This record gives sequence, C-alpha cells and structure tokens, in this order.
Amino acid sequence: MGTTYELYKPIDISNKKISMPPSNRYVAGDVKNLFRKNGWTVLIKETGGYRTTGVSGANVDLKTIKEPNPAYILYLHQERYDTCFPTFSDALIRYDLSIVDAKSGEQVYFQEGNDCRSRILKKLKIGLNPFFVKK
Repeated sequence: MGTTYELYKPIDISNKKISMPPSNRYVAGDVKNLFRKNGWTVLIKETGGYRTTGVSGANVDLKTIKEPNPAYILYLHQERYDTCFPTFSDALIRYDLSIVDAKSGEQVYFQEGNDCRSRILKKLKIGLNPFFVKK
C-alpha cells in the first residue's frame, strides 16, 4: 500500500478558505475535518465576484475576470475497492487528490495512494502539513 505526495510551491495561508467537493464520504469527510480543525473555512462551491477592467471610448477594450473567494480548490477522486482486514469496518480506498491555486489555476499539491481509510488519514496529516504550519 503506497502513498505519494508532492508540494509544488509554498502555501500562502493568509486566506484560509478552500473549496471542496460536496461529498463527505470516506477521504472527502476526513480532509474537510482536517482543514476545519486547522482553522480553514471549507466552501462547497467556488464563490466570488467578477471584476471588469479596461477603457471605453472610440475603441472599447474591456475584460471581465472572475475573482474566486477561496484561496485553493481541492479536487478528489476516490473509490472503495475492498475492506481492510481484520476489522471489517475500515474501507480499502484508492484515491488521488489535487489542490489548485484558485487565482492562477496552478496545481500546488498532489497526493495519491491506496490504503485503509484510517491509515490514509495519518498520511494526509503528514502530506497536508504545509497548509497548517504557521510561518
């Protein structure tokens, strides 16, 4: 059972808002709880407003940009494919998780693996630590 995680750039924790999928099943609920316990606001949808800049006159040159409210957006794919033994109460899950900077669209973090849900949570705490460490 393996786990891989990569941090691609330093994390800015000045805006502790993150958008996540609506599900709370398995890893999704664990990740939401982990972020909430560390002071983050978990948003279920991308929120924010629109900003229009430019000039109007003889030649109109306007540009409208969506400004998201969350700092980061989390994408998660997971599937339960068996049961962990000997407990029979722990799900065996295959997952991949990406966190993207909401403004730039750049991927800042990635984690994937397959393991028992209880062990995945321990690995998430290690991998996601840069989102929780005060600088």
